[in-house]
Amino acid sequence: MNHLYFQVQNGCAGDMLVASLLDLGLPLVELERELRKFPVGGFRLQTKKVRRKTTFGHELPATALEIIPDGTWEDTNSYQKIVSVIQQSGLSQKQKERLSKIFNLLARAESAVHGEPLEKLHFHQVGQVDALVEMASVVIALDLLEVEEVGCSAIGVACPAPATVEMLRGLPAVVHGCPYELATPTGVAILCGLCPEPGQASRLKLKAAGYGAGQRLEPSPNVVQALLGSSETGNDEVGVIETNIDDLNPVLFDFLMERLFASGALDVSLFPGQAKKNRPVFNLQVIFPPERLEPVAHTIFSESTTLGLRFRLEKRLVLERRMQTVETSWGPVPVKLGFLKGRLVNLAPEYEVCRTLARQNNISLKEVYAEVSALIRQQLKKNL
Repeated sequence: MNHLYFQVQNGCAGDMLVASLLDLGLPLVELERELRKFPVGGFRLQTKKVRRKTTFGHELPATALEIIPDGTWEDTNSYQKIVSVIQQSGLSQKQKERLSKIFNLLARAESAVHGEPLEKLHFHQVGQVDALVEMASVVIALDLLEVEEVGCSAIGVACPAPATVEMLRGLPAVVHGCPYELATPTGVAILCGLCPEPGQASRLKLKAAGYGAGQRLEPSPNVVQALLGSSETGNDEVGVIETNIDDLNPVLFDFLMERLFASGALDVSLFPGQAKKNRPVFNLQVIFPPERLEPVAHTIFSESTTLGLRFRLEKRLVLERRMQTVETSWGPVPVKLGFLKGRLVNLAPEYEVCRTLARQNNISLKEVYAEVSALIRQQLKKNL
């Protein structure tokens, strides 16, 4: 499993985030190929290697990105038009969902700032093609780099736009004294849309690092650092929380589980049983990274009726995990692969994508799963 972590204490912008991924090793040709599935107008990506001075007098090599239009872009776009462009694009369902989440975070912030309902919003800078391309590029990069989890440091700000402030409410931020903007709304929306909780530390087995430079030379060095790490086969430590709940309205469990995953839970399970006073009971079990104990516990106390929790740390064995996409006769399907010492031992097609394809084509879900499994094995053999 690949993990991506952005160091953004000195600020961020959409172009800087994309540039850091290109500097890290994201192939520009593959990114441009995938962006053709996102019909937002003609443009091309141009990168250049730059050097930026650090606070210690050294120079840091980085990549800078410029999105160059082929023609004239519209000055404004409506909320409904942008939503329609995302949904009608050729991106995968997972990519559409991630991109929609990022854009809607920004749209809701703009709506709150301007006091206008979403359906009446018109975007200026964010509605321009470059901002949408930056959002889509990061989402596409996650699949190309086989990233499953994204994290980031506290976000550095100075002279933030009102929408930026709105999105950062309740989140850790580093406030600088610069007389100009450090974190753009687009950059903040990308991070808040992809990171379960910005500002949290992450444990990585470091694989690669990249630096994305902004257009300003100051504040020095004005770069975003992207760190790519992997979770290899072997021992891992997780936290486990358990509690018995016998007086919560069952319809509330769905929202509880949703909030737990948003808090960083790796898995959530419910087991029915019988407890004291012969009451029917649900045993809630949550598996989570040890550093997520506090937010996970807070969510359980806030969203359920329990008065206490049991928690412990446990060792677990995990396979090396990768994501790979296969092209079926009905459309692309992401597949999660599990490897033991380099040998494929498990594969799991993305359920939601397979279900959608089965419904759209009026075929059985088993048929989709069978074709995906056969194709992924053929694809892996060709790569050997």
